[in-house]
Amino acid sequence: MTPRPPFPLVHFSPPVGFMNDPNGLVKVGQTYHLYYQHNPHDSVWGPPEWGHATSTDLIQWTDHGTAISKVSEDEGVFSGCCVVDKDNTSQLFSGTKVPPEERIVAIFTSNWPDNQVQSIAYSLDGGYTFKRYAHNPVLDISSTQFRDPKVFYHQQTGKWIMSVTKTQKYEVAFYGSSNLIDWQELSTFTGGFTGYQYEMPDLVQVPVSGTGEKKWVLMLSINPGSPIGGSMVQYFIGDFDGREFTPEDRITRMADYGKDWYASQTWSNSGDEVLCIGWASNWQYCNQLPVGPWKSTMSLPRRLTLAKCPYNPEYQGYVLAQQAPDVSAYRRTKISGKLHQYAEIEHQRTSKNGIFEFAIDVTNCGTEPADASLSIEGYSQQGQKLTMGLMAFEAGAHFYIDRTQKEFSHPLFTEKLSAFVPLNSSGHIKVHGIVDRGIVEIYLNDGQVVFTNSYILPEKESLQQLAISTKGYEAQATIYELVLEAD
Repeated sequence: MTPRPPFPLVHFSPPVGFMNDPNGLVKVGQTYHLYYQHNPHDSVWGPPEWGHATSTDLIQWTDHGTAISKVSEDEGVFSGCCVVDKDNTSQLFSGTKVPPEERIVAIFTSNWPDNQVQSIAYSLDGGYTFKRYAHNPVLDISSTQFRDPKVFYHQQTGKWIMSVTKTQKYEVAFYGSSNLIDWQELSTFTGGFTGYQYEMPDLVQVPVSGTGEKKWVLMLSINPGSPIGGSMVQYFIGDFDGREFTPEDRITRMADYGKDWYASQTWSNSGDEVLCIGWASNWQYCNQLPVGPWKSTMSLPRRLTLAKCPYNPEYQGYVLAQQAPDVSAYRRTKISGKLHQYAEIEHQRTSKNGIFEFAIDVTNCGTEPADASLSIEGYSQQGQKLTMGLMAFEAGAHFYIDRTQKEFSHPLFTEKLSAFVPLNSSGHIKVHGIVDRGIVEIYLNDGQVVFTNSYILPEKESLQQLAISTKGYEAQATIYELVLEAD
């Protein structure tokens, strides 16, 4: 039987068609808007338009169909962002009755056969439909590799700042504007893994945990060229003076150590919170994955902070800590227990949902046997298995996943993956996981290490049982079943 993944419930997927990059993330009032690259006509990539969904809790999403359409079959409405132009700097809302807090402007790449240019559109109804600016493009450097603008307002200089990639020159270019229409180049940045090309830059201020400080973080995607294969997101920590980004060190950091997290973007207009989402797939195999009428999933939105991480006994540095949204409102069944050396707790209930959350605190790190391990196993109705866990290592552990599945095989769909996890400041290792019908997200040590991977099960199957066992480790473990009211 050809495996077709069941529709995820706490992650967003399009009702039909192929989805890739998140776009235009903006919060208006209590509503989070998520736009996305969408080919509604096929289950593989094709010249995209912008799909649109909204949520009030970042868990349950309502899809609204196409928000920005192609003007012709030759155009692709490529990735971009949205901002709230509350002061009408663009003058696009002059003579309208659009409230200041709903003056949404989209900035995106128009992809043509012989050029990529930056265009804008504006919404008169709070982000549900858009009207294109009559004098597009607003930025054209006569290049076929110039895309993915991300814009924010820089208070200190009173200018809009755009980061955009000159993809195959390995440059992030920064532009400034007073009105979202007239742009001047300020500087460029090159760094990190290059791979084949840069994509999806995002410069954002992130709070430093436990202090009142903030630091600038530049997130940057590459495809292909990830150390673990295919597409990935890297980031740099530094300073931005209104013209130039300067990293504070030469370290290239991976945002997610799994195979399936790409093209991340942060929400604009989200207040003091920095919220981010990524596309939970990989360009190495996304077009070959088995499908229903839809293909691809977004990750859960994540709250970002910078936290000190003890990489090893002689070095502590900042990492981008990423925490999942609060799903406590959807918890229905709880199994909890303390695991001593060898023990097991198991979620016994069979549920059609197949969605679990688990939390584990491993407490005897440093005194555990050299061969200590912890196993997390999920089983489907027909006995198909997803295996994850920890294996002890000096000053930490390796978290691993085995997503081998007999019904689906692809040479680039890496079946066995792992990531190193250092001990946290208490000498523990904390594991927080969410499993949702084809996608599993692991947040280690409060999100200091994140590990996102898709998995494939036979058609109409999902994981119905989850078991946690230990050998040599002592841990407190809790498993929840998650249930949405609509199911």
